Amino acid sequence: MCGITGFVDTELSLNRAEQLIDSMCQVIRHRGPDDQGIWVGDGAALGSRRLSIIDVAGGHQPIFNEDQSILIVYNGEIYNYLELRKELQERGHHFDTNSDTEAIVHAYEEFGDDCVKHLRGMFTFAIWDRKRRRLLAARDRFGKKPLNYYWDGQRLVFGSEIKSILEAGIPKEVNPIALDEYLVYRYVPTPNTLFKNVMKLPAAHILIYEDGQISTKRYWELPFTPTCQDDEATAIERIIALLKDAVKVRLMSEVPLGAFLSGGVDSSVVVGLMSQMMSQPVKTFSIGFEEDYYSELPYARQIAEHFGTDHHEFLVRPELISVLPQLVWAYDEPFADASMLPTYYVSKLAREHVTVALTGDGGDEIFGGYVHYGRELATSRIPLFTRLLLGYGSLLMPDGMRGKKRLHNMLYDHATRSVCSTTLFPEGSRPSMYSHDYFTHVRDHNPLERLLSEYRKVPHLDATASMQYVDARVYLTDDILVKVDKASMLNSLETRAPLLDQHLVEYVASLPSTMRLRNGMLKYLLKKIALDMVPPETVARPKHGFSVPIKQWFRGDLNTYAHDLLDSPRAQQRGIFNPQ
Repeated sequence: MCGITGFVDTELSLNRAEQLIDSMCQVIRHRGPDDQGIWVGDGAALGSRRLSIIDVAGGHQPIFNEDQSILIVYNGEIYNYLELRKELQERGHHFDTNSDTEAIVHAYEEFGDDCVKHLRGMFTFAIWDRKRRRLLAARDRFGKKPLNYYWDGQRLVFGSEIKSILEAGIPKEVNPIALDEYLVYRYVPTPNTLFKNVMKLPAAHILIYEDGQISTKRYWELPFTPTCQDDEATAIERIIALLKDAVKVRLMSEVPLGAFLSGGVDSSVVVGLMSQMMSQPVKTFSIGFEEDYYSELPYARQIAEHFGTDHHEFLVRPELISVLPQLVWAYDEPFADASMLPTYYVSKLAREHVTVALTGDGGDEIFGGYVHYGRELATSRIPLFTRLLLGYGSLLMPDGMRGKKRLHNMLYDHATRSVCSTTLFPEGSRPSMYSHDYFTHVRDHNPLERLLSEYRKVPHLDATASMQYVDARVYLTDDILVKVDKASMLNSLETRAPLLDQHLVEYVASLPSTMRLRNGMLKYLLKKIALDMVPPETVARPKHGFSVPIKQWFRGDLNTYAHDLLDSPRAQQRGIFNPQ
């Protein structure tokens, strides 16, 4: 795991380019504390910070091809690199290292831009082709690893984190559209960032710089189209085999590894499979709270005892929010998923014992585990007349009354209903949040359009499949995976998500949605599999989620902290929000 950065700028002197790329690398040192490598030439520069996992001794970056005409900086893990390496050697390629990084260089030589289609894993990389003066950058299928870029028509700057791009002197201007979307979704959806003209490369995309122009292209889709007609028994047998393979390839490491354990189905299945494959007890790590309702420590302990793991715990207390300024720096832009706090602390705990941790991320999106899937399925079965009656009846309910938002959303079509159910502020509140002058920047912008546009791409899918499709493309990439990447890399910890393995998700997504959600049971297939691995109460327990006692904390010091920030002279001077 690493951090990468670089630029194409023909106006810079060689000396200035070397100074700049070094500075851009230093600011993301936390992503790769073990090593730094830079290359400058041809009006381009590439830099890497390395956390050594595979070929610890020989994986220094950048890595070149045989004649030094192609070089790469790379962040991630390629789990099929040994098979790919063998294939490329049979085609005549010569390797100088045992790293997965070098396999990508030769794959580019052999397959061109389609090299990304041959990679199984998580990655971002940038390849500079010196003969063609061409840059190829890529991001993995789900966006497990981040890549941002800035383009002003002449200069291209890119990096794993926005802060490295800003080192290049990029104007630090707020993007009003991104801020408007953040206040609705609690994260900034791709492709925007909070900084004007700084963009996120979408998941499953490549970016090409050539002849003074840039272009982007999608190379992979997960359509959730029910093309597979396997029966339940066959599907379960196939999924078990794919799960075992997904976990097995992610145990590849030259450094200690363990797993996050919440006590829920997803992480419990991952830990269970790890315990079958590892000769030593799995090192597991769990986070809890003083508030019993939010703490899953008793459930995690039960699973740890069941599998005989080497278990470690940490209790997050309200005073530990003192780390928030550090997290703000790490996340680069506003991010309001409160579970980033326990994610940071479980990563910190894990890093004291291991360098790599497997997680249960992706189980809800792929197997159908979110509560709103079940709610929408139930709502869609209510006759239209009844839905309209309930929806209009909600207008008579007092503002803030529990259930009003859900009933009001029954007035909308499925897509709008789904989007509105996950937003933070109602559309009508936007004018009162902003200052009068600032609202002019977003008056004509509909922040709901970002997700509605995704629903319009799949009108042929049923309600459940369409929600999974959108969640996998937006919420998973821009919230869940961002949260884990930033929190773990701040602690120089690599995380791996076997439930997001390409082979596994392609199969599960090809099944009918009625197989993923059956008779009202969320995550039906994974729970059936889990019943043979974990205590039955783990499977039967209602979904809890990685929730945080944020309401209780806001009644204490966090309330004062937030008000001090919002009422500060610096915040007022920006003129963005209505001070009232």
